[in-house]
Formats: sequence, C-alpha cells, structure tokens
Amino acid sequence: MAARVSSRRGTETAAKAPKRRTAKQSGPSEDEIRILAYQLYERRREEGAAGDEAADWIEAERRLSS
Repeated sequence: MAARVSSRRGTETAAKAPKRRTAKQSGPSEDEIRILAYQLYERRREEGAAGDEAADWIEAERRLSS
C-alpha cells in the first residue's frame, strides 16, 4: 500500500505526489515548471496571444533548463 502524502489539494498517495528535486537530480522541479507555465499562461491570456497549456509547459521547461 502506498504512503499517503498531505498537500494543498488534499491527501494523495506517494505515487501521485508532485515530484520534487533532490540533491541527485539536476534541472527544474515539476513544481517550478508548473508555476512558470501558469505565469506564462496568465501573460498569454492578458495579451490575447494564441497558444495552449502544452506550449506553456514546454516553454517553462526550456527557460528553467537554460
């Protein structure tokens, strides 16, 4: 049975908990990407620019990885 983890969205199983960066991992964490992707979405929406959530996610990964 998977351990339960508490988060803002409620209790989740450890397998579904957000992935966080550890000392061994390199690159941005999933949470960092999620936050920047949402900021990109908000900016795109305010400007009325075309795009979608997948493009926002990819752009956030690219920016954080460089």
